[in-house]
Amino acid sequence: MNGRLALCLVVVGCVVYSDAAFGTSWLQVQGQLNDVDVGQSGVWGCNAANDIYFRLSTEGSADHVGTDWLHIAGKLKQINVGKDIVWGVNSGNNIYVRNGIHHDNPEGTGWEQIEGSLTQVSVSSSNNEVWGVNVNSNIYRRTGITSENLKGSGWEQIDGGLKWVSVGEAGVWGVNSQDNIYYRSQTGYGQSGKGGVWQSVSGGLKQITSGNGVVWGVNNADQIFIRAGKYKLLLNEHNFYASVFIPFLIYMLKCPNADIMLFCVQITKGITKETPAGKDWLRIPGLLKQVSVSPVNNLVWGINNGNNIFTRKGIHSPVVGQPLTGHLSVAGSGWQQITGGLKGVSVGNAGVWGVNRNDDIFHRTFTTAGSNTAGAEWTKVDGGLKHISSGDWITWGVNANDDIFARTGISPDNHVGTAWEKIDGKLSQISVNSHSNEVWGVNSNDDIFRRTQIRNTCGNVGYNLGMLGVGWDQLDGKLKYVSTGKAGVWGVNAAGDVFHRLGTYGGSAGRGVSWVQVQVPSAFKVISSGDDVVWAVTNSDSILVRTGRLATHCLYIFLIFFER
Repeated sequence: MNGRLALCLVVVGCVVYSDAAFGTSWLQVQGQLNDVDVGQSGVWGCNAANDIYFRLSTEGSADHVGTDWLHIAGKLKQINVGKDIVWGVNSGNNIYVRNGIHHDNPEGTGWEQIEGSLTQVSVSSSNNEVWGVNVNSNIYRRTGITSENLKGSGWEQIDGGLKWVSVGEAGVWGVNSQDNIYYRSQTGYGQSGKGGVWQSVSGGLKQITSGNGVVWGVNNADQIFIRAGKYKLLLNEHNFYASVFIPFLIYMLKCPNADIMLFCVQITKGITKETPAGKDWLRIPGLLKQVSVSPVNNLVWGINNGNNIFTRKGIHSPVVGQPLTGHLSVAGSGWQQITGGLKGVSVGNAGVWGVNRNDDIFHRTFTTAGSNTAGAEWTKVDGGLKHISSGDWITWGVNANDDIFARTGISPDNHVGTAWEKIDGKLSQISVNSHSNEVWGVNSNDDIFRRTQIRNTCGNVGYNLGMLGVGWDQLDGKLKYVSTGKAGVWGVNAAGDVFHRLGTYGGSAGRGVSWVQVQVPSAFKVISSGDDVVWAVTNSDSILVRTGRLATHCLYIFLIFFER
């Protein structure tokens, strides 16, 4: 730059937070506790009498509130949950660990006292690092912890003084007796050890907890605070990072030759044209065995193991150029149960359709043409299908013999259509794109097929032969479940691995280019492609969403240069 050096980078503007780390609401759980903690080994707590409780069905990667509280023998005043181990301290400041915790026995087998004396202890669920503080606010870290020795072998004193400390994937955080907040440099994100130095962080808290990319805390007024991690900014195809906590103070430069460059940056994360396979999976509260998202307006319906029917509240389609406020609109804000019982459901421009355990077919009234309502009632439709998919003024399905059918004659005046037309071929599962009426399916051998020469109705009403196509084109690869939508074609194989078909984003007609495997936190069984968003259900019925834009908002970045 001919002798010009960058003096500073100043970011100003309003960022609309829409991350999963913030959540959308609080759900009260029955019972009363003085202390509670959640980790890989589930939810544990202590009450006012120092009785210990474990929340059943919360261990591992479970994302629900569990089923009941199980009383555990022993007495503790504070408890903290790691991976296959639980630490705690009693009223005498004695330290204990819970042994024998594993998948088949999540409550463990017994308590073992550990040498030393602490008033509060914290264990990381990611690497089982243990930190604690004693009655004199001295800080200690447990040494010798390995995967074979979760209890460690000794205590190492750390400089400083804290009344509360927490260790997690976001590092080691603590508060002192004046409620000042501190972060330990060079800790977290795969790093173990004593770290670097304590760094003061603005604010005042009485208690703090370190998570994965996020830190929560409460102050003396019991107000709740969250400290986010870092947001990725896309700028001229180069990745820059800006802290969420940037002071909005611009110092005046007394340099007559200063140049100022201004950029407008869009914060994105997830499924876009530039990143058609998305970025991250966001876990959604609740359990479903099957889920369906409309490629037109992102409405979501699902079925749980009891064949209960749910629709997701608070869904809004992403609108390019408009900021998303509040919660992540494509993920909604809660579940609304719908009357009836189904084993499978699908939502599209042709409305909400479903099949029950007897393969009876039902249509939900007042749900066609992208209607953003839960409908009024279920109307039984003639025929029998084991799987169904709602498209753009057409519905496809397969029966118990893997025969393929399409429902014709659907219109604003006749939402249930006129007849089922049998289609050549055999499929065990089928998906139709409500955006383009593209049809993909898989057979009993996990072979993948795409319907050829389908005419895109583009939302126009009226049955024509072009909506049915003329043949099947076999694709490379093996899948047990496939879904096509505006977010492209996605599929799950027999092992629960997830794949995205390159060249299919935007509902593009055609066979695409190739399959790209997408990393998932656990094995999937069902997937559904929407509009810049993909919903999925794991083998344990957990619900996940692969998001589109978390926020569409401009930050103003000033690059200020001066001449030396």
